Amino acid sequence: MAKPLLGVDAIYDEALRALATDGPAGLAARSLSARLRCSTKTLYRQVGNREELVRGVVSRAFASIELDFSTDTSWQDSVRSWCQALRSALVQRPGLTSLMTIADSDVVITYVTRLIRVLKQYGFPEKEAVDTCNVLVHVALSLTVTDMAVHEDKPEIFDTTIDWLIQGMEHSHMEISSATSHRRRTRPARGQ
Repeated sequence: MAKPLLGVDAIYDEALRALATDGPAGLAARSLSARLRCSTKTLYRQVGNREELVRGVVSRAFASIELDFSTDTSWQDSVRSWCQALRSALVQRPGLTSLMTIADSDVVITYVTRLIRVLKQYGFPEKEAVDTCNVLVHVALSLTVTDMAVHEDKPEIFDTTIDWLIQGMEHSHMEISSATSHRRRTRPARGQ
């Protein structure tokens, strides 16, 4: 009787364990297949090439990370807390961070959705909230991945950059709110 193929979930679970103990080298096909007691052919058949394996591992890891950020204060504090929570999650997982590319920005979509809801509660229009979060994700991921790649944790630069973004958001939000309010005041009444 033929041995059944390993499930994709089992492969990714073992890949995460290998990443935690051996770093990115633990994801080498021979190393991972030895841990799983399967052939490299079986590994490739189930998860694809190395790039697909890595993207799957990053996605799987983020699915298990719970970003806890403040949502019951000002929107500025929520944004700051969200960015710091994302950075903290990445800094605590240097092996994972070393695998990330900008192509992995989609793995934080669940967290972004939560922040968009917070911004909308504070009066940000949908488009402004989405655009703002796209910038925040890009900056937070880029700064953190870069710091981790050069083995320099620079939280003060990260915090200053986020504060500058928040100041820009405040300015932009005030302009949009003012323009929207002005349009409402100057719009002719219906039927005129």
